[in-house]
Amino acid sequence: MADGRFDDLLVNMARKHSNVEELTWSLLSFFERRTDLFHVMETSSDRMGFGPGMAEKMLFKHFHFCQQRYLAKHQPHLLREPDAEPAGSSASAASAAAAPAAAAPAAPDTA
Repeated sequence: MADGRFDDLLVNMARKHSNVEELTWSLLSFFERRTDLFHVMETSSDRMGFGPGMAEKMLFKHFHFCQQRYLAKHQPHLLREPDAEPAGSSASAASAAAAPAAAAPAAPDTA
């Protein structure tokens, strides 16, 4: 995986957009026009595209991986398991304060 490899290029691209939604639109529009990301393979002998639902599954996998990694670094409290004891007990308050943050997930297989 090439985390950070294209940061300069992508930061320059982001600067030309008003918000993340516009940037996302540009990226997906590029994939539509210049790649086979949206092409659905119709037979097992097709040499381009993805099986039905596979491109979407791949995008969701990468989105969720990056989201979990971000949360683990910047908002680990959102990843903690809720306590089984009532919120008013002192034991649950102590265990909530001591609960470790979830570890960052492993990088998805990009092969």
